[in-house]
Amino acid sequence: MNLVLNTIVCAALALVTLGVSLYRKYLEDHCDHYIHLHNDSHDASVVTAQSELCKRIEMMDKLRKGLMAATIVYAVAIAGFASYSAWNSAGL
Repeated sequence: MNLVLNTIVCAALALVTLGVSLYRKYLEDHCDHYIHLHNDSHDASVVTAQSELCKRIEMMDKLRKGLMAATIVYAVAIAGFASYSAWNSAGL
């Protein structure tokens, strides 16, 4: 197991997680939190657009949580392997 390669892959995974988090924040910033509807034809398109935006935000939130968990588990596994390798190389 190459420690440098796995560290680079873990860092790339962390950057992807950061990118998904920033994209979710971007989507949330463009969401209209104060919609005032007046029962006209324009309201249907606004409701549809906001509904689709909320679905995308929820999907990004699930993806972000999954990537965060994967990144943490992978980093802990790398740290555990590095500790185990250092322990064995020290001859203890």
